[in-house]
Amino acid sequence: MASETDHGEALAAFSAAGSSDKIPAELKEVLNEVGLTGKCRYPWAQMIPLIEAKINEVCAEYHAATQDLEAHGENYAETLKRLHALLHEFPNPPFTLQRLVELLIDPHRIYRTSTRKLMHALEKLLTVSSTDPVMVIQPTKPGTYQAVAEYDLAKIAAGDYPTQEAAPMEVDGGA
Repeated sequence: MASETDHGEALAAFSAAGSSDKIPAELKEVLNEVGLTGKCRYPWAQMIPLIEAKINEVCAEYHAATQDLEAHGENYAETLKRLHALLHEFPNPPFTLQRLVELLIDPHRIYRTSTRKLMHALEKLLTVSSTDPVMVIQPTKPGTYQAVAEYDLAKIAAGDYPTQEAAPMEVDGGA
């Protein structure tokens, strides 16, 4: 499994390269993480091309198997273009991101054969107005929690820990 830094670099490279037919394995791990946690740890602007590529991949697979959009008076290319436009409207990840990614990772679990039903479900997930902020992970501080706690306890035991005298609290007895 690649590290978070590797994922970030791969995502940045994928985003900079533009559209691609093939999603690298480390970016599939990113999608799996988002589908599992519902949290987006990467810049949304870089996630959009990845999700767009996954939408293309899944919809193309369904459309190759079942071309049922045209039978209902809809055009596959126009519907796909509409999905892309909806995705690009979000300044941050939509609050439905987890469900969207879950559907893209395993679409056959719910929508066995219908391209129309799958694309309508994707559209519904992208027509929300609320967004979630991107989760920014701060760098970890050196040492473990245990080491910091032991250090603080040692300072207290040695009497080196700065203490402040608490001022007595005035209590009005209501009299």
